[in-house]
Amino acid sequence: MDSDKPVQQSFRLILYTAVIVSCLSFIKTDFSIGKFTAKKTDFFSDLKPKPVKKIKKIAPPPAPPAKDSLARKASVLMIEQYEGDTSTEWKYFFEKLKRVEKGDKTIVRIAWFGDSLIEGDLITQDVRNELQKKFGGKGVGFVPITTHVPGFRKTIGWTFSDNWKTYSLTDSVKHKVPYGAYGQVYVPRNMRGITDSVAIAKEASKVKYSGAYSSELKGLSPLYNVSLLYSRADSGDYILYRLNNGEEQKLELIANDKINRLIVNQNNPINSIEIRFVPKDTLYVYGFTFESSKGIVVDNYSLRGSSGIHLSGVKNRVFSQIQQALDYDLIVMQYGVNIASEKTADYSWYSRSFTKTVNYLETIFTNTPVLIVGCSDRSIKQDGNYITMPTIPSFISSQREIASNTQSSFWDLFTAMGGEGSMIKMADAKPALANKDYTHFKASGGKVIANLFVQSLLFEYDWFLSQQKKKKPL
Repeated sequence: MDSDKPVQQSFRLILYTAVIVSCLSFIKTDFSIGKFTAKKTDFFSDLKPKPVKKIKKIAPPPAPPAKDSLARKASVLMIEQYEGDTSTEWKYFFEKLKRVEKGDKTIVRIAWFGDSLIEGDLITQDVRNELQKKFGGKGVGFVPITTHVPGFRKTIGWTFSDNWKTYSLTDSVKHKVPYGAYGQVYVPRNMRGITDSVAIAKEASKVKYSGAYSSELKGLSPLYNVSLLYSRADSGDYILYRLNNGEEQKLELIANDKINRLIVNQNNPINSIEIRFVPKDTLYVYGFTFESSKGIVVDNYSLRGSSGIHLSGVKNRVFSQIQQALDYDLIVMQYGVNIASEKTADYSWYSRSFTKTVNYLETIFTNTPVLIVGCSDRSIKQDGNYITMPTIPSFISSQREIASNTQSSFWDLFTAMGGEGSMIKMADAKPALANKDYTHFKASGGKVIANLFVQSLLFEYDWFLSQQKKKKPL
C-alpha cells in the first residue's frame, strides 16, 4: 500500500496545480515592474474561439437598369467593371473583337494567369474553344518548355528531355534570372565545344510538340505559325528543328539581351515539331506559341502553388518586351485556392499585396483591361460532412476590394457556379465534375465554368454593340 503513496502525491500535486492555474485564468495576472513583464495566464485559451476580423463586403457598382434586367432575364452574371464610365480599356478590347468578328486579319490575345485550378489548360481550353467558334482562330497559343504533369494537358502533344533547368518565382530560392511572364524561365544545356552531330543529337536539350485530336475541342491540329520566345542568345547560338519528323533544319538565334520572338514555321500547317537547342552559354527560353494569323488566342499561364503576388517579381523590362512581342488585349487573373484558409477570415494582407501586383501590371499593360476571377467554392470536412469553407466569402470580398481599389474588373466565380455547396454538388455529380478533394475541377467541370465565363463576356460584348448602335447618328 505504501508503494501507492508517491503516485497519489504526484496526482494531488498535478490536480492542485491545475486548480491554481485555472483560478489565475479569471484574475488579472499581466503586470509590469521595471523591465519585468508578466503575461496573462489563461488555462483555457486553446478552447476559446479565436477572434476573427471580418472584411467589409464591397457591393458591385451600380449598373444601368436595362443592362441589369437583361442580365437577370438571360441568367447571366455580369462582369463588375470598376474602371468607371470614362474607362477606355474594355472599349478597346470590344472594338478589336468586333473587327476580328468581321474578318479582319488581326489577333485578339488573352493572357490567363492562374494556379493549379487552370493547370493542364483546364478552363482556358474551353474558353478558347468557345471564343474561337465565334470569332475565329486556331491553335493553343503559348506553351512552356516543361511541366510538372507531363501528359495531363490534352490540347497539345508535348514531350521534353530531362536536362532542362527550370527556374520559378515560387521556388524557395530566388535566382538572378529574367523570369518570364508567369514567373518561370527554362535554361537548356550549355553546348559549348560540342560540334559532333551525334553528340549534339544525344546531349542537346530538346522539346517536341504535336497536334492533338479531340471530338469537342477544335483547332488543335495541325499546328499553325510556330514561334519561339527566348532571351540572352550569343552569336552563333542556334536551334535544330524537324517538321513532321522530316529532315533536320538549322536556324540561327538573334544575339542580344532582349526577349525575341523568332518565327520557326509560318503559313505551313504541320503535325509535329521537334527542337534541339545548341547554345554556347546560358540561354533563357520561355516557350513556343502556336496560332493562326487571325482570330482569338488564349494563353494559359498556370503556376501551381501560386498566389498571384509573385507576378510583381517579374521585371518591368521582361513584361514590357513580352507585351511588345505578343500584344495582350485582356489580362485575366484567377487565383485563390492557395490563399483561402479555414483558419482566418482576415485577408487584408493579401488585399494589400495583390493590389500592389495589379497596380504594377496596369503600369505595363496600359489600355488593357484586367479582370480578376474570384475564388471558386472550396469545401472542408466538418463533423463528418463536407461544407463550404466558412472563410471563402471573406476572401472573395477581399478580391472584390482589390478590383475596386485598382479600378479593374471582377467576375464572381463563386456565385456563377452556384455559391455555397456548389463544389460538393460538382464533385458528387454523376459523372463527377470536380475531384474528391472538393477544390479542383475535372475537365468536364472546367468546361462548365468556361461556358459560364464566356456567357458573361459575350453579354458585355453584346451590350457594348447595342450601345454603339444607339449612339449612331440618324
